[in-house]
Amino acid sequence: MKVSVVLCVLFLHRVVLISGGGLQPIRNEAKTPLGSFLHDVMKGHLGYSAGGACFFGSLSTVEWQATNPRVVRHCSGVEACLGMHSTEETKCAMIVVVVKASFFSVDFYLILLLMCHHLVLPVQGRVYHQMLQLSRVAHWSSRAVHIFVWQDTMPLENETQLASSLLSLGIVRVLLLHLNTRTKAIKISFPILFERRSIPADPPTALQLLSQFNQLANVHRYPHKTLYYVRIPYLYRYDRVFGGPDYKFLQTVLERQNATHSWFFHQSDDARFNTFDLNVVDRKQLAARRVTFSLNRLLPTDPTTMEKLYLNTFDGMCVLVPRKLLQTFILKLWQPFSQYLWYTVIAILLAAIIGNLTMPRLFAVNYILALLFGSKSDDYRLKAFDRAILFTLDVLLFLLKEAYTAKIITYMIQTQYEAELDTLAQLALGGPPLLLTPGDYERLNESFRTITGLRIVLRTDFSSLTTDWRDYFRPDYAHAIPCSYGRALVSSHAMHESDAPKFYLLREKLLIQPEAFSFPRNSPFTGRLSFFAACLWESGIFGSWLSDDYYTQDRTPTLDEVLKFENLASLFYVLLVGLAAALVVFGAEQLVALVRMRIGNGRRR
Repeated sequence: MKVSVVLCVLFLHRVVLISGGGLQPIRNEAKTPLGSFLHDVMKGHLGYSAGGACFFGSLSTVEWQATNPRVVRHCSGVEACLGMHSTEETKCAMIVVVVKASFFSVDFYLILLLMCHHLVLPVQGRVYHQMLQLSRVAHWSSRAVHIFVWQDTMPLENETQLASSLLSLGIVRVLLLHLNTRTKAIKISFPILFERRSIPADPPTALQLLSQFNQLANVHRYPHKTLYYVRIPYLYRYDRVFGGPDYKFLQTVLERQNATHSWFFHQSDDARFNTFDLNVVDRKQLAARRVTFSLNRLLPTDPTTMEKLYLNTFDGMCVLVPRKLLQTFILKLWQPFSQYLWYTVIAILLAAIIGNLTMPRLFAVNYILALLFGSKSDDYRLKAFDRAILFTLDVLLFLLKEAYTAKIITYMIQTQYEAELDTLAQLALGGPPLLLTPGDYERLNESFRTITGLRIVLRTDFSSLTTDWRDYFRPDYAHAIPCSYGRALVSSHAMHESDAPKFYLLREKLLIQPEAFSFPRNSPFTGRLSFFAACLWESGIFGSWLSDDYYTQDRTPTLDEVLKFENLASLFYVLLVGLAAALVVFGAEQLVALVRMRIGNGRRR
């Protein structure tokens, strides 16, 4: 290895071939059609890439010299190259594979053009098996331009099998070349993967198609499959109709790609995925490529087997706590009015009593008895001053009675349960045990270490898609739930049905994490769906879907806050108007009485 590095530095300007047998003589071959075509492809697609080009082929192939390699290093096998490390910048930008259509073991070699370093690696098998082996090498990338070369042979796979093999590895930028080693002539085919066919092309046309043709623009009714279960946030089924912003995103993608779609439902009795942790089901289905991508935004994934499409939203895990009925119901009768308002009522009553006791001539009528039980004296016999006070107190009593009746009804409905808990510490002191799946327990265990006394119970029952939320969220336990789904469930019609168990969310979150859709590793659809997601977010369409989401809207009638003194401003405005009117009438009566008295005195004189 040290000798190779020294030779790379000393002979950077020359073409050197280092193999297991030592230095090989330089063969100055004239450019062949294949070499010239590969040179044109490299010139058009490598650019300033640090990854260079990777050649999978035999050492006897001399066309690679036309691409001006510097140093060639030889690896003994795939296992010897698995320890290599790479970054996204140093992954292969172009990959050429020489395919031999034989079922027997044939040594192939990987020549990695990495600026001044190249690897030769023996591989074997047909296209899928070759690429499955070579995909384990760190420098391989599904996003690279792939060129498959058949020497004096034809592919063993038909076009449908070949397209399926390439798509399963996420390869969409591809050309097929047939080389006649005797005449050095080449035939180029450009595969239209989703149509399961190939079209012949000359070198200029092939270069143009490779640069401009978008395989994913029209997938020709390719079936997207998505795992569905009821606890995925922003995806729901209401009255047998799917909805939610994620479903709208899925529908938009299907329309733009000319794709079809089918839901994959998980049943708990499925022997292949017999688990009560649906996140595990999601990961297994993605790893098996049975589903195209997962709409489960909070799915924990392994970066070696899955990729994520991060959205511009954050969510987390919250605790869904059952409500407890309030035992001291009668003590809440004081609550509809604030203390200041009660103090005002008491002050008015005391003022009426004190007025009757201290100034009986001015306050001759017992106003409290007149309001509560009715006065024995006729109204027309009362003085104008007493009638004005009684009118004002009557209006005040009427408004207070009606306001109290309305407030006590709504307040009793709202406060028939005990006060809500806010933190996990409060839940540990006086709340129910927390029921968790093993998968959630592994993720949230760090959050529980600092909380003493918290009772945790692991689920042992199998959940299924047909399980109703009333059965899944048992009222004897608290539950970990995605915050977005928890808020939707708490504010939904189903939660407010008379026979439904009642829950609320703790204000303290167990964790906060960015939301993302999950794809299998090297999925061909990741880039295209990322493009759609970026366009929808930047245009504000996705945001409008979220704001208009059915479950994020609170459709229950909102209860007013506790009636406070300042909330009765309009009531006192009415009282002031009534008092002013009473004073005007009182003044008019006094004026009329004064005029009559003077007229009577004048007549007597």
